[in-house]
Amino acid sequence: MNILKKIAWFLSFFCLGLFILWVFHAQLLTLYGQWFIVSNAQKGADAIICLSGDRETRTPECLRLWKNGYAKRLFVTAEKPKNNEFNALELSHLEFAEAVTKRMKLNAHWELLPSLTGGATSTFDEAEDALSFAKKEGWKQIIFVTDEFHTRRSLLAFQKVFSGSNIRTQAAGAPNEVFSVDDWWKSDRGIFAYFGETIKFPIYLLWDHEPKIVKND
Repeated sequence: MNILKKIAWFLSFFCLGLFILWVFHAQLLTLYGQWFIVSNAQKGADAIICLSGDRETRTPECLRLWKNGYAKRLFVTAEKPKNNEFNALELSHLEFAEAVTKRMKLNAHWELLPSLTGGATSTFDEAEDALSFAKKEGWKQIIFVTDEFHTRRSLLAFQKVFSGSNIRTQAAGAPNEVFSVDDWWKSDRGIFAYFGETIKFPIYLLWDHEPKIVKND
């Protein structure tokens, strides 16, 4: 086979591949998005922990789990202030959770998970804070709540930090109204979320703690 025929075959297969991707892109991208989602929360946990981030989605999901009897205690993680001068102008993680609870007319009580570092800046930090408090309280099972697309990476971080502790860590994902696993590639937020996980997951896979190459203080 001469070089021209080889090039022709290569271009044919390349074009065929592009055609298949174009025809089945929705199914393939949905499957890709589904891989990042883990949901293994079970009733009987000692606590439900709301990770920092998208409060508007995570807080109601925590309350839904609490209402359905997954755990009796509710916690929010402590965040490191982004700007000390103006931090007091917005609701804290705890204050926001209490406001949502009042809006939903639920009789739930929130607690602040103590931070070992003056406020978490990553999922690894939140996992270490949770482990320290869980040991003091004698917990056997916890459920942490984050956004759906963030559950696999979060669970990886928690499992690494909790390794050898005999405390079960389980993930629950909160949906949002902007995008879902079925259409995440159609919005800027969805693309940013899933592409971000694509980059961050390998980093969490390679490190057992917050990687020093990323400065979070």
